[in-house]
Amino acid sequence: MVVLRRGLFGLAVVAGLALSATTTWAGGAVRSADAGYFDRPGIWRGLYGGVNLGHFDADHDDGLVGGVQVGYNWQNQAIVYGLEGDISIANSDVIDWLGSVRGRLGYLLQPGLMVYGTAGVGVVSANDSDASFVWGLGVEGRVTDNMTARLEYLNFDTDTHHGDGVSVIRAGLNFKFGR
Repeated sequence: MVVLRRGLFGLAVVAGLALSATTTWAGGAVRSADAGYFDRPGIWRGLYGGVNLGHFDADHDDGLVGGVQVGYNWQNQAIVYGLEGDISIANSDVIDWLGSVRGRLGYLLQPGLMVYGTAGVGVVSANDSDASFVWGLGVEGRVTDNMTARLEYLNFDTDTHHGDGVSVIRAGLNFKFGR
């Protein structure tokens, strides 16, 4: 049953990323008039903070997870890179909260849509706290000049108390601070 649940969880992540990519490709390649956009300050650079809500799966336990994140991005043409920290609470009898500090590396498929990978150190807190490697994939899109929305998959690679680790899929909104 756990294998089936994790398989469906992974399938949901892939489907979300594929739908986002399909929307981007339907719009066509970046036009040369848009190429200068990558050089201008915009939504992808600077300090941001936001909220997230999603679902976690930890071996024999699963449920809702929600929290906040804060980060800082830099941009070089279509490459976006940065650091992000987050903390979330879980509605679980086993897991109290999850948190991480991660690097992010993204690529702009078009000026308002980025796919990214992320990796760093994560903590899963139950009766005690287990630090572990955390990695993930995501897609993030511009909603307004100061707001983005994203869908993200994270895997906390801990096996001390939580079987094969903790998987999280979550949606979020980020708000850029300053201009």
